[in-house]
Order: sequence, then structure tokens, then C-alpha cells
Amino acid sequence: MRIKSYQMPPIYTFSFEPDWMKLTNELSQIDRFDASWSAIEKREGQSLKQLKMIATVRSVGASTRIEGAKMTDDEVGILIKNLEVSKLEERDQQEVAGYFRTLDIISESFRAIEITDGNIKNLHKILLGYSTKDEWHKGNYKQHSNVVEATNAGGSKRVIFQTTDPGFATEEAMRRLIEWYRSDTVTHPLIRTAIFVYDFLSIHPFQDGNGRMSRLLSTLLLLRQGYSWIEYVSFEHEIENRKSEYYAELMQCQSNRPGEEVSSWVLFFLDCLKNIQNLLIKKLEVQASSDRMSPREKMVYVYVENHPGSKSGAIAEKLDIPLPTAKRILADMVANKALLKHGAGAGTNYTIENRVSIKKDRQFRLGGTDRKKEFVLTSTASFIELKTIILTPLFEWVRPDEWVKRLFDQGLRMRVWGENRKGVTIEQFYPVSSYNTPYHFHPVFTLGDSIKIPVDLWGVGLFNTDYPIKITIELVASVANIDFEVMIVYDEA
Repeated sequence: MRIKSYQMPPIYTFSFEPDWMKLTNELSQIDRFDASWSAIEKREGQSLKQLKMIATVRSVGASTRIEGAKMTDDEVGILIKNLEVSKLEERDQQEVAGYFRTLDIISESFRAIEITDGNIKNLHKILLGYSTKDEWHKGNYKQHSNVVEATNAGGSKRVIFQTTDPGFATEEAMRRLIEWYRSDTVTHPLIRTAIFVYDFLSIHPFQDGNGRMSRLLSTLLLLRQGYSWIEYVSFEHEIENRKSEYYAELMQCQSNRPGEEVSSWVLFFLDCLKNIQNLLIKKLEVQASSDRMSPREKMVYVYVENHPGSKSGAIAEKLDIPLPTAKRILADMVANKALLKHGAGAGTNYTIENRVSIKKDRQFRLGGTDRKKEFVLTSTASFIELKTIILTPLFEWVRPDEWVKRLFDQGLRMRVWGENRKGVTIEQFYPVSSYNTPYHFHPVFTLGDSIKIPVDLWGVGLFNTDYPIKITIELVASVANIDFEVMIVYDEA
């Protein structure tokens, strides 16, 4: 109890009163692994190069997609490989090239890149170095307002949060932030990094590219503080998977600016690091077991890692392995837990690991004859939040539009209904197709706006007398036999 009641003085300009037990546990877990990293790095040696290459592609792709780019990781990998001879005519290509070049410079020279005003501006100049459209402002702080806005369904815009005024106000805010970061020798380096990134985003010092810069600076600060394992996983990919949560945490804190309480943001930042650290541990465990893999098994593993959702036919064709042999290898790797198998029959596909990494996630599957999941909410503190849909087609397909058309034709949707203690029943339908990108198959759909139950059903506050509430989530369609299995990822309390 004493650790939770401890009153900590403000950090920089922010109030900071977290759940101290939770904070201590998060920091301890991250730092325990970090203490053993040097030995791991020496032991793994050559094998880490491949992890770093994969992480770099994922980081570049994810960070640019967060800002609206459309390039897949495969397309990013090809562009990076041919960067010296590519004509970068499209905006997405220019952003990918700039991010890769900046990340590469940080990776190679982080020890020499001190946290100074000039170095931050220079990194921004490199980030936008391939874009002629950004020539007028790259490497300089903003001269025009850049409040962060969201576009409503009708086309009108609303301000999400105000940023620092351009000109002298921004220059002074960045000067104070950098001065604090360089002089604070008391605050834990991970907390200091999280707060630096938060205030950088709140200031929004550049005309454009602030989101990308914040993620690059996260990597730079972590590397300079000795967390060198960050190069072998993708912090950006974690943020992309948790994009809604990322923006929600920022907005929640910034709504009380100035002097806001930022512990929820810091805990979110640490949770992201812990998640990707756990992912790295799993990768290293698989790497150790891969020493016992045959050359063909290693080929299959690498291919599936870079092409999640692949089927046996595609794996056999791309790797020039006879189909019966590929199926035998896949079965052995599933049995040895090197791969995960999804779906059944002609729709069977494979991934390396469950690609959804959101804290407290739970999962349930709907499909076939098992199409319902029931919950009981016992009090006003109870909730269910549907966050991610993982869709598996259970039929053979060649082009993505084949399964997309069937998804639409079958009218696949979730029926969510609730009955409170007073017998009042309310229901809503959520078409699965509305969460899908219709021209590119990807098995994971992260809901931009998660479905929050019971608030999204009733739309008003409920009282203790309404509980318990029975909630049913059912998969329904316009046909008796559906051709898909649907996994729902959710949080619950």
C-alpha cells in the first residue's frame, strides 16, 4: 500500500501519479531482459541479422501506414532492396525511402547523435529528403498552425487537440523539452523517453512528419539509453496494431493540457515495449529450435513469417517444393509448434505466431455450428470491447475478390444483443465486410472504432439495478452454411 500512496513530484511539467505496483512490475520486466541482452547478443550473433532485416521492413511499413501510406511490407521490402535504382515518383514510395534512410542512420550512428535541436531538425530533413513537395519546410520548425483534426462522416472537421503555436512558441517549447531531457538524471530512462515522445507529439514542432519523427526518436532515445534489443523488433508495428489505443491515450492526456497527468500514456508506452520484448523472446526461442530444423523447414519458416496466411500450394510453388513434401513439412512444423495452423480443408493457412498482441486480449471463434458466445455483465464496472476480427476463408480461392464477393453475398454479420435485469432487450448488427479491405487479403482486421458493450447497445448510462445483463454475440448470414470462420479478439472486465 505504501508504494501506491507515494506522492511523486512532477516530471518536467506533468503530473505523474501511476499505479506504482503496476509501474514497478512493467519496468522490472523490461529491465530484467535488458540485463541479459548482451549475453544473448553474443550467443545469437549471425542469426540476429535476419531478425533486424525483418524488423526494419516492418518498422518502415508500419510507421508510414499509420500516417496513411498503403504499401505492404512485401512492397516495402522490394523498394528498400532496389532503393538506389528506383524512381520514387509516388508519395508513399518517397515516405518509405525517407523513413528507411533515417532509421538506417539512427541504427548506424545513434551513439554520435546527441539529443539537440540541430540533430532533431537534421533527422527531419533526412526523413523528408525524397519528397519535393516538402522541400519548403523540411528540417525547420513549423511556421503555420498544424492542429490535429479528424474528419467527421459528413466532411466537417473537429479538433482532436491543439498543438503549440508556430514560430517562437514552438522554438521555445522544443528548447525547454530538450533541456529537461538532457538535464534530468533522476527519472527512469524509459519513463523519460515516454514523456519526451509525448511532449514532442503535443508540440507537433514540424509542419508535417511529426508522427514518423516521434517513432524514430523513440528508437533513437532507447538505443542511446542502452536498450539495443529494440533494433530486432518493430516498435512501429506494435503501434500500428494498437493505433486506436495509441490515439486514445494521447487525446485523453492532452485534453487536460497544460499540467496534465500522463501516467496512462507512460504505462501504455511501457506496455508496447513489453509486448514487443515478449515477441522477441519468442522469436529467439524459435531461432534456437531452428538450429534443429532441416534446410527446407527453415525455408518454409522464413517464407511463412513474411507471408502470414499462406497456404500449402503457394508455399510449395514459391519454394519449389513438391506439394506432398510441403504438406508433410507443414504438418511436422505445426506438431512441433513452429507454425500455427488456421482454418480447415482447402482454406487451411499458416502463420508464425498469433499476430494480435494487445494487452489482456481474449479470443473466441464463431463458425460452423458454433455461432454464439454468451457473456454475463455483473455490474457497472463490467464491459466487453470487441477490438479485432480475424477472418479465415474455408474454401479454395485464387484472387482476393473471390472470397470478398462471397463474404458480401453471404451477408455475414455479427448480431450483438443484450437483455438487462428488467427484461429490456436491445440488439445491433455489425457487417463483417465493413471491416475488410476489399482488394487485399489480410487475415487481421483491427477495428478503427472498437465495439464497446454495453454502451454501444444502450447508448446511455446503466444503473446497478439493470444488472446482471446477459450479452449474446452471434454470427448470422443470409445462407445456412457459411464459408468462413471468424475469430473475435476482445477485452473483458
